[in-house]
Amino acid sequence: MDNTKKNDRRISIVLNGKEKLYDELVKDKREYEELLNEEIAATQEKEDRAREFEWILPESSSEDPSKKVVDLGERRKDKEKLLAPYWDDGKSDKSPKLPPNNRKKKRFDFRSLPLGLIGIVMSAIIVGVSFGFMMLTIFTGEKLETATANFPVQTPSRVEQPVALAPGQVPILGVEVVQGGAFSLVAKGQEVAEELQNKGFASALTKSTEPVFLFIGLGLDREQANVVAEEYKANGQEVYVKPYAVTPNGTVETDEQGIFLETGVSLFEKLTLLSINGLAASGTLVNEENMNELATIYEKLVSIEAPFSDNDIQSERSLAFQSALTNAYQKMQSYSEAKDENILWQVQQYLLNGLIEYEELSKTFN
Repeated sequence: MDNTKKNDRRISIVLNGKEKLYDELVKDKREYEELLNEEIAATQEKEDRAREFEWILPESSSEDPSKKVVDLGERRKDKEKLLAPYWDDGKSDKSPKLPPNNRKKKRFDFRSLPLGLIGIVMSAIIVGVSFGFMMLTIFTGEKLETATANFPVQTPSRVEQPVALAPGQVPILGVEVVQGGAFSLVAKGQEVAEELQNKGFASALTKSTEPVFLFIGLGLDREQANVVAEEYKANGQEVYVKPYAVTPNGTVETDEQGIFLETGVSLFEKLTLLSINGLAASGTLVNEENMNELATIYEKLVSIEAPFSDNDIQSERSLAFQSALTNAYQKMQSYSEAKDENILWQVQQYLLNGLIEYEELSKTFN
């Protein structure tokens, strides 16, 4: 036995307190070299793939790769990431992310809102708009436009010929009024109207509207009404210009009644035209020719006696309308002689009265 050990020429080495034969060490070395070669190949493959996706993956560290510790678990995860499909659906954790400006943007969808919330919002909007219109109606009666400044023309717009009326039809009286306010209480409106009249201006309150409108002047069109509005604005009065038309729905019973109304409306329009010309151009149209034409229309009106004698209410209101026109005509005659602008405001006053009375008369027709 001792001879056998002596003849055994194998070499053994003690490593870390353990005896290992040379053959075993050679075998371990070979296994280590194979493992190392596999790691090197895997590292080279990773670097090749990294170059293909270098715009996605972070830049490689400047440190010496030989000093890094290889983690097989991390290698496996990196390999799985590289093999994953290339798209960005916004949901997959493994897919590479596109730059922010190329990603799909999420848009707000109103259909995702609860129906109850939408109903509450729409109800609030409707209530708010309705309340706004109600307040506007209370204070102004409707959406009114502020009078704009216009230079007075030498010759105001000519009155268009009346539209032919059907037999028995009550004529429409349409003007542009200058409004000085709207009041829920008649007493308050009357107080303001009296203040304006005491200053020499014109004013009249509507009788059957809610709220009560305060009219302080009128013209046949917007340009003429703005002439009156500028006079008030120069005196610090806030004004609004708007269209206003008396549109009767009924019919007259006799031809005499129809002639009376048509003549009255024609006289009203002629007086309005001349009064505006006096304010705008110092009465260039208030000449002998136009005054004779005015007199002819007036005489035709007063020649029709008691056209509504069969109806007490219509008779009373037609007389009030005729009385307003008579006073306006007489004041215009005075202006043609004196050329005093203050007289024109009296003409405007009687024309406003006539407009209100014609509106009241028109309501009596069926």
